[in-house]
Amino acid sequence: MKIKNITLSDIKYDHRVREMGDLRKLAESIAKNGVIQPLIMSNDGVTLISGLRRLHALTLLGVPETRVQIPSDVVELAAALQMETERADAATDLPMTLRERMNLASEIHGVPAPSSRVSHSIYASDFVGIPNRIYWRIRAVMNTAKEGKSNPTFSMIRARKLVPLMLDAVEAPPPGWSPSRIIEELHQLRNDGDIPETIRHMKPRRQSLRMRVDLKREAAEPAFKDTPTPSPRVQILPSPSRRVPEVSRAVASLVGVCAGISSITEVKPSSADDLAHWDSELRDCKKHINVLHTLIRKASNV
Repeated sequence: MKIKNITLSDIKYDHRVREMGDLRKLAESIAKNGVIQPLIMSNDGVTLISGLRRLHALTLLGVPETRVQIPSDVVELAAALQMETERADAATDLPMTLRERMNLASEIHGVPAPSSRVSHSIYASDFVGIPNRIYWRIRAVMNTAKEGKSNPTFSMIRARKLVPLMLDAVEAPPPGWSPSRIIEELHQLRNDGDIPETIRHMKPRRQSLRMRVDLKREAAEPAFKDTPTPSPRVQILPSPSRRVPEVSRAVASLVGVCAGISSITEVKPSSADDLAHWDSELRDCKKHINVLHTLIRKASNV
């Protein structure tokens, strides 16, 4: 991390848009205690990444220059941004909205990584405070939206409608809905389908969609199916039937295990053998889950 002093008039920040709020308390705190957390600059040393309110407060105080920090890679930038979040003072600092955090996280993707094994999106999603899977889905739609660009295309217009819905899904999901489920539904609507007015309009729409799919499947299936007769020399034993509470406990345990594993935000560099082993085991798990889906579908026809 490089630390240096810079003249305030040399700092560029046209690309940053943020609510300023009341800067008087922040200016009084800086006059009394100084700038506790230096401004964060990009690699060019003059473009501001984070600290716009501090910059305006310093301007109000008439300070000619200030100390800034210039991260050299994604790890240092993510650590500096996280430090700002942890040291934020509720009396003087304004909490960032999810959209502001998403916009700021895009800066993480613009700095180099110390090695090819380092994932920018993992560090960015960790700073934003949401799982990586949710982060990259929202980021993909936000990139498509490209706010401020003239002559928007059809996909850009749809993306602009989806972005606020995705942010609402993370900040205030409807009861009984997980943010990841809503985000995935919205992500699939980027190019086709009716975009709901609010995320609370999604549940009946999804149910009707499921009903249409089931009707199409029933129409495509033949009325009678020929089942092969087993060889008389082979004794086929029926599998034991499971009661509903047993299946519910098994499914709940499976969901809990998957949720715990998927909450991992980073995997340290591992050997190729370990990665191949994990991929093989996960593929095997998918096969068992598909079998479970088949059994549940059969149970609905009993």
